[in-house]
Amino acid sequence: MKIKKFNCISCGAPKINPYTSPYIVCDFCGTFTDVDFEQGLDAWNRNPKRTEKYTREKLKFESTLAELLGKNKKDSYKKVQFEYWDFYYKTYPEYLPPTITTDEKYKMYVDICADVSTVYAFDPNWAKKAGEQALLQQGISYNAEDGKTYADTIPFFKLTDFFINYVKEANADFYANPDYKIMLELIPPNVHFKMKMSMYVQAWIPYLREKDVQKLLQQTNFTAEFVDMQPRDGKHQPCQFCQKDIFVLDGSYKVNCEHCLKVNTVQNIFLCISCGTENQVPENPAKPINCISCDTENRLLKGWF
Repeated sequence: MKIKKFNCISCGAPKINPYTSPYIVCDFCGTFTDVDFEQGLDAWNRNPKRTEKYTREKLKFESTLAELLGKNKKDSYKKVQFEYWDFYYKTYPEYLPPTITTDEKYKMYVDICADVSTVYAFDPNWAKKAGEQALLQQGISYNAEDGKTYADTIPFFKLTDFFINYVKEANADFYANPDYKIMLELIPPNVHFKMKMSMYVQAWIPYLREKDVQKLLQQTNFTAEFVDMQPRDGKHQPCQFCQKDIFVLDGSYKVNCEHCLKVNTVQNIFLCISCGTENQVPENPAKPINCISCDTENRLLKGWF
């Protein structure tokens, strides 16, 4: 069986277990490590009626938000943004990051989505950039060919170049804000950037000619190498959450269940390599940890990856 080639951003391990979610989680340390655009596109297209309903409701939200922005009602704007993001993730639960594992984290995450959307809408500098993006999008002309509508190539890629730079700048600003520190735990910056790129690509592909689709995928790094899955030793066991079967590779500390999309803790304790004292496995097993007894640095994940 072929699998897309992914390497964990924390421990370097390759992806080995098959996956069905748009989000790639490491089979060894449980780190949310990458985004598979094609899985995200499949989720988007899986239920056309759901997508139609989402599109209709989104237009209503956008109309309300535009009115509140025009009236400078910031608090009301944020409240509607919270309602929108809650609606979005409940409509498309496949797109909720796998690190959002509790109701508390969900509320915190959606609240940050609403807050940052509000900040960027009311900040003059970011509002100016959003206006520039809107003008570039309005400047795209469309042509009908063989019963389909296609965006013209040159203005579309002007928009794309602007959007990529805009998101890079916004991402840097976002993660520098101490109010959003929790997001470093919930979504690594490079994965967050890729999530935004994936949403952009998914929205535009239906309006692009095949050559432009391929160019866009190359430009946004959504082309990937396929490799043969390498058989590894391990064992089957029930998921701690949904009881479905999961395969735990030898050497794993945390394994994502592809049925309920929750991360199972496989090992809670490790023995210090120096004194043999029992220690708690850290939240991120890929990071070195010092023994509580002798202070020796232990690296839990190492070797072939």
